[in-house]
Formats: sequence, C-alpha cells, structure tokens
Amino acid sequence: MELIKQHGLKKMSIHALTQSVGIAQGTFYNFFSSKEMLVYELANAYQQSINHKLDEIIKAKGHLERNDLRELYDCMFLSDENNVYRFLTREDLQLLFTRLPGDCFHKMTDIKAEMERNLRLASEKKEQYDLDAVINWIQLMNLTLQNKDILVKAGIEKMILQLIENMLDELF
Repeated sequence: MELIKQHGLKKMSIHALTQSVGIAQGTFYNFFSSKEMLVYELANAYQQSINHKLDEIIKAKGHLERNDLRELYDCMFLSDENNVYRFLTREDLQLLFTRLPGDCFHKMTDIKAEMERNLRLASEKKEQYDLDAVINWIQLMNLTLQNKDILVKAGIEKMILQLIENMLDELF
C-alpha cells in the first residue's frame, strides 16, 4: 500500500515491492501473477473489511442508519489508509482494466450488488429511491479522488462530504 500511495500502481515496480518487504522477486509470483492481481486482492480484502464493519453495525443495532453510512463513506473516501481505491489514479484504473481478466475487473467495480445488500438493512430510508443515482454519487466520489491532481486540493474534503450528503439525501 505504501508504494501504491507513493508512486501509483503504474509506476510501482515488482522489484521495489519485493525489496521493500524483503523477499526475492520470484517469491512474489508464488502469490500473485502480476501487480494488478495484488491490487485486485487488496481491493477484495478491503471490501470484505467494509462488509464486516457493516455486519457488526447490523449485529449491534439490527439495522443501518443514515449516520452509519455517513461515517462509513467519510472514512472510506477521506481517511481509511487501507482503501486502495483512494490511491489509484485514472492511469492505474486504465491499467487494471486492460490487464485484469474481465471478471476480476467487473467484480472489483461492481458496487451495485454491495449497495443493494447494505440498503436492505437500512432503516428509515425512502420507500422510493434511485439506486442508479446513489451509485453515481459513489462513482463521483471515486472520480474526485482519481482526479485530485487536477482539482483544488483544499476543496476536495469539502466536496467529498457534500457528495456523501447528496447520496444520503437520495436514500433517506
């Protein structure tokens, strides 16, 4: 994650990665076929950790509330150092798109199924909401982070927080 944060996926080398963790370069390939597959596994692990957090909230409360989702998305997009998506650039995503098998990239970017799962247990949500609009709000947050190099840095956090509120307004 540190190398991805520093250099992005495209500029990160297997050599630098294996050197930083103290293993032989060939050993890396015992676990991953490519650096793109490493990112895929990091993304899967991150999604599982999010699902676990949501499951813990549901176990404790029996449902999800607006504020639970606000805190989750705030953390995901602004502070969670384990969220590999926060550190991927447009170029990195293009690299993943071209180098990962189609089913891997689709699974990595299919947030609709996860959102549907989470919303089934949300309390006080609107009877009618536009799930596609909610997905688009999330994608706008992703696009904001992927394009942070061309945005005014001081305004990014405020923008993400507003996008989260807009998404929540669609749901609740």
